[in-house]
Amino acid sequence: MNIGNIREFQQSQMSKVERRKEEEKLIKKGVYQTKMMIRSQNMETLDEESKKSKERTELSRTKNQEAATKEQTRKKTDVHTEMKKMLSVSPKNIALKI
Repeated sequence: MNIGNIREFQQSQMSKVERRKEEEKLIKKGVYQTKMMIRSQNMETLDEESKKSKERTELSRTKNQEAATKEQTRKKTDVHTEMKKMLSVSPKNIALKI
């Protein structure tokens, strides 16, 4: 073997090592970018689901409030009708006592 050949061999091996290091850096960068894309997609999905959940919660709250107000109006009308019944019956009772 000639010394020149050994130096060429060493240089070619070093260039292979450097290329592999660069490839490894690119692979790591790609893996990192992929992980970040997945995380951002998960966050977007999470944001969408939380928005949907908030909308459903608000919808159910408004339905509950509407039902409660309807119930209150029914109670009010029931009280009014009861009072009217009592008032309509009371003159008869008064007339009977006299």
